[in-house]
Amino acid sequence: MAQITDSIKEQLKEEAKFFQNYDVPLQHQTQPIATKEKNLDPFKKVNWKNIYDAEDGYHSKKDDSGNLLWAYFIKTSKGKRGLKDFADDVVGNIQIGDLQVTRFAYKEEYLDEMIEHIISHRTPIENKFIEIEPKDIWFTEINMELPSDKLVMEKLGAKWLSSKITAVGSEVRGLYYLGNKPQPGVSKYEDITIKKMKFESLTKDECSELVEEIKNYQDALNPWSYDGINGNYGGPEKTWYTIEIVPIRPDSETDWKILDALPKLKKIVDTITEVGKCTWLVITRVEPKNGLIMRHTDRGNDSWGYKTKNGPKVGQSLRIHYPIQVDDDCVFTQLKLDGEEVDHRLQTGNYYYMDKRKPHWVENKSDNYRFHVIMDIECEQKHLDALL
Repeated sequence: MAQITDSIKEQLKEEAKFFQNYDVPLQHQTQPIATKEKNLDPFKKVNWKNIYDAEDGYHSKKDDSGNLLWAYFIKTSKGKRGLKDFADDVVGNIQIGDLQVTRFAYKEEYLDEMIEHIISHRTPIENKFIEIEPKDIWFTEINMELPSDKLVMEKLGAKWLSSKITAVGSEVRGLYYLGNKPQPGVSKYEDITIKKMKFESLTKDECSELVEEIKNYQDALNPWSYDGINGNYGGPEKTWYTIEIVPIRPDSETDWKILDALPKLKKIVDTITEVGKCTWLVITRVEPKNGLIMRHTDRGNDSWGYKTKNGPKVGQSLRIHYPIQVDDDCVFTQLKLDGEEVDHRLQTGNYYYMDKRKPHWVENKSDNYRFHVIMDIECEQKHLDALL
């Protein structure tokens, strides 16, 4: 490949900005997001080198002044592979010769023209003697929070199979298929965001008593901390604090003393699992009057040395929330796989499964602290029965 000149590089940078400016959902303006960048995931941001390296796989149209009207990336699959989603499940099977569109961007009035150009790749050669079956097309980076991305899928008649979720930036990227072959699609139960479980432990009065006991307890092995795992998510005012009982780092010591001193706390755990089956057990506190947990995703514990997958399958890890003090003005928001925001108002004294892999955040506008007991536990059949 010939060496790129500075002028061409600058031109490609301008074209990359077309994608960057396009790929910005409006709802990000109202969500508590830590980054100031308009593209949440820097690894998903189209840059000049993506365009340069794509060569014949990059298509675009410009006006007379050289401004982009639409552009997209497309490539042909050279082998068979399973397309995996956020749960690491195969949701589609890409075949040799299938087409894959990774990214596109367009001005609204040129939508149909871009779609027509993409479709033209399905039957590139006309042959009056044999009927050529149109090539299947896979769309693997659809921004599920961006209506203009989903509109293209709707107009094409592409089928949504599932979504990926990026660890950096917590973006939800849809996986779509345009073709006639059956595909596995999203696995059962993986579409759940937050759901109440059929377990009972403490009464509301006992929850209130436990909150006071926690406030007065002075001997925690890991006392209230902001600078630990939650240091990136407590917002500019540092409004999210934790006491780790079973720390997320696997080489850390479990705080058995606090469990012995606070039997109601241990009862919450024992009702649903065993302390030894928790890879994380923590008391969390969100400050009142606009306390925040910023948008994020907890993709798993692999970075801490655990190898367990997450999600509602036996043997995997479940994130459980047990509110011991929470008001209706404290809202737990989570994104579904289709990019839709769902507001949850959890109730004191209930167990909730929360799919920590999906983007979520908390806004506490009440006058009271939010206290939750949170645990990552080994999923057993009884948990699925209580959930489903």
